Amino acid sequence: MTTQHAALGITRFCTGLSRLGAALLCTLALSGTTWAAAAFPAGPIKLIVPFPPGGATDTIGRQLAIEATKHFGVQVVVENKPGAAGNLGVVATISASADGYTVVLAGNNSVAADPVQEKLPFVPTRDLVPIIPTVAIPYVVVANMGFAPNNIRELIAAAKAAPGKLNFASSGTGAPPHLASELILAQAGIDVRHIPYKGAVPAFTDVVGGQVQFMTGDVNTAMPFLQSGKLKALAVTGRERMELLPQVPTISESGLPGYEAEGWFGVFASVKTPPDIVAALTRGFEKAAQEADFKKRMAVLGGHVISMSRPEFERYMVTETVKRSNLIRSNKIVLDN
Repeated sequence: MTTQHAALGITRFCTGLSRLGAALLCTLALSGTTWAAAAFPAGPIKLIVPFPPGGATDTIGRQLAIEATKHFGVQVVVENKPGAAGNLGVVATISASADGYTVVLAGNNSVAADPVQEKLPFVPTRDLVPIIPTVAIPYVVVANMGFAPNNIRELIAAAKAAPGKLNFASSGTGAPPHLASELILAQAGIDVRHIPYKGAVPAFTDVVGGQVQFMTGDVNTAMPFLQSGKLKALAVTGRERMELLPQVPTISESGLPGYEAEGWFGVFASVKTPPDIVAALTRGFEKAAQEADFKKRMAVLGGHVISMSRPEFERYMVTETVKRSNLIRSNKIVLDN
């Protein structure tokens, strides 16, 4: 073989390799998201809990992380990032790399809020993609032991007999328990004065002391007061009676048909997260939320696991946002901003 023939053969061989390499690169480029999703997750997933350790949201997040770790095959790590009524953790998620490795366990006070009306630093439907709903936890309406009404019907009658004379506490203006109370007032057509507090514990304490007559609050915070006889339960706010308080009727049973108010939580990621990775996150967290241990732990909190498809969850978010927005607007509730 001449030197010229050898050179020509080498050139053709290299050209073939180049074409093969280009084809492989094109294939990888075209299927990049699928290939990335197949490899996801390749490392730990951070689940931001936008409230301090020890509360109900933290408990939900940590139990979910335990179960999700089993299904993803990598560690799901909880990072508490409290502040701005839960909105700081949402902002941190939106600002993180949209690679699926940072998600947030957000509540309805953040993701079902009107961003203009409530001056949020983000727009939930624009900046977040829902992964799964997790848990809904109804509230309990409690009253001071010396307060005459023992149920919602009697409370409504007392308020109508003395407009503007009764008062109720809340853990903070615009918080879901506050709006649950406002919904009672709106549906019953009664005038009761709102006394806001900075947190649930001081609010409960003043209801016990008689400075305020009643409030709607978290069942876990309320239980020690109920069990010790320092407070009495008038009703629960869910659609059905609560397993922890089976003898306490719902508000719907108590003269306000159709009433329902719950605090609910879901897992969300940045809207820029690739669809295949969103699907992988959805599969892993859905399996985690259906684990028996997770459901049992949520029952202890007084909650129940929500089962919805992602499209159903998106529609539910819109419905809840409209409901919350209309309640605030129609009742001229002034929010703390």
